[in-house]
Amino acid sequence: MNLKHALVMSAFLIAGSTAFAQTGNLKKAKTNIAKFEELKGAGSLELALPSLKSAQEAINAAVVHEKTKELAETWTYASLVNANLASIEKSAAYAQTAKEAIEKAKALDTDKVNAANINVAEQLLGQYNFNLGVGFWEGQDFPSAYKAFDAALNYLPGDSTLTYYSGLAALQSKDYANAIKKYNELVPVKEFSSHKSIVVDLPKLYMSIQDTAAAIAAAEAATVAYPSDNDAAVQFIEYNLITGNEQKVIDKITSQMAKDPSNKALPYYLGIAYNTTKDFDKAGAAFQKAVDLDPSYFEANTNLAISIMSNVRETLNKANNDRSLKAADYNAIVAKSKEDIKRALPYLEKAVSLQPTNVDALTNLKNYYDFMQNEAKSNELKAKIESL
Repeated sequence: MNLKHALVMSAFLIAGSTAFAQTGNLKKAKTNIAKFEELKGAGSLELALPSLKSAQEAINAAVVHEKTKELAETWTYASLVNANLASIEKSAAYAQTAKEAIEKAKALDTDKVNAANINVAEQLLGQYNFNLGVGFWEGQDFPSAYKAFDAALNYLPGDSTLTYYSGLAALQSKDYANAIKKYNELVPVKEFSSHKSIVVDLPKLYMSIQDTAAAIAAAEAATVAYPSDNDAAVQFIEYNLITGNEQKVIDKITSQMAKDPSNKALPYYLGIAYNTTKDFDKAGAAFQKAVDLDPSYFEANTNLAISIMSNVRETLNKANNDRSLKAADYNAIVAKSKEDIKRALPYLEKAVSLQPTNVDALTNLKNYYDFMQNEAKSNELKAKIESL
């Protein structure tokens, strides 16, 4: 946050409007708040407080006096006094009074003579609400923290840090709509320190409200903003796989693999993409790369075996549906299929060794032995599955 009220105060507080005659209470309020600001700036808040209280007493009289109650300057100083009191005493009542005084001052200050001091009061109220939000955050009252941060933004519009905190509080409250709104406000602010995490997290927020189209668009925008970031690339791949856009991401995955060849997840995702398009040979080759990178990668071992078995199944289905095949040719295809499927066994066994109680892994291995007509092994696995 970027609060500059001390500098603005010293420059403008003692410069009153000359369009109206000074009255005793207004002048007293101005003098005392200038003294308060001077002492506070010197680090003597305790010594400064009596001056603020004197300014409060004087301005309370000025806002009801016939000669001063309709002056923009009166309400400007009323806002300054009450905004300072709100910040120091952590008082919602003073904050509300300051807010009302700001609104009155703006309405009366048609020539903008008091604009600088009104801005100071707004910064003070912004800081008050920010501090309030921090207190709520520390107490894990995230809905109240969001309200306070959002109120602070009314007085400090465009403050990137405050907008971020507001978005985080909304996120913690599972108020995804407001979290998305705040994050989107920060997307154009590329110089903000947390910009990358905001851009990469935004698609997740869209997914939280099941807006997959917006999630994919935001995920793609993240890859454009940070083309070398692995998290952004993988997220884009995952979301497209989830929503059935496999072909779209194959080139993206291949490109990312060239940049990050040691990332075992990328060839795994490529295998998933090829599997869904029923290109089992390419899927198997991709899963094999993932296994080569990490022989204990459970999901890659499992899916490599399934790709091999699926390829065999497709071959047999074609043979079964081809009425022109001679018996000898058909038998040759079946024999070859039984040899081809043996390639899956080491990966099926590896998956079971990695997760011995995983029902899916045991079922896949049982299916293999069913195909191979190994009744003893099949029954053994059936018993294990049933025991689980």
